[in-house]
Amino acid sequence: MGWTSNDYNHEGYVAAIAPDGRLSSGSTGAGMFVHGITGNYPTAGEFYPDEEIVPNDLIMSWRGACTCGWQGELWQRVLTAADADLATRKEYVPIGEFADVSGEVEEAVREEWLVHIAPSEAILGVEAAAREHRQAGHRLDKTVAAAKAAGASWTDIGRAAGISRQAAHERWADK
Repeated sequence: MGWTSNDYNHEGYVAAIAPDGRLSSGSTGAGMFVHGITGNYPTAGEFYPDEEIVPNDLIMSWRGACTCGWQGELWQRVLTAADADLATRKEYVPIGEFADVSGEVEEAVREEWLVHIAPSEAILGVEAAAREHRQAGHRLDKTVAAAKAAGASWTDIGRAAGISRQAAHERWADK
């Protein structure tokens, strides 16, 4: 499961890490898909010709990943429940089971990814405000022209716009 930013430029997910450091791009019951053919693992078949399947038991860590290339902090797989400690990024996943993280770890990775995309999410707000500002400016120019055409004085227009008569005249006389 992954997450998508509001601008669709970022998709984040929890990636399993193969023993050779490659990040997973998905999973199957047999293991985790990793891009690239090394010959060390079975290939994923005709639908994924450039992918290998790393068996679940060989996955010993995970990290957050994003389609932009960002990678989060490492989470380590531990082999006993007693060694698990989410505060130190240690997740218990028994050997012989699907090498997927718990919902708690997935949420922690998602929170880390949200920090990663926060600047681009904030830029979306700036872009929206700038667009609204331009649109409002165009509306103001049109309504000032209509008011002037209807006989309003520069004093009245300036007062309505919150500026002086002279500033109103300088801004809109040539429009």
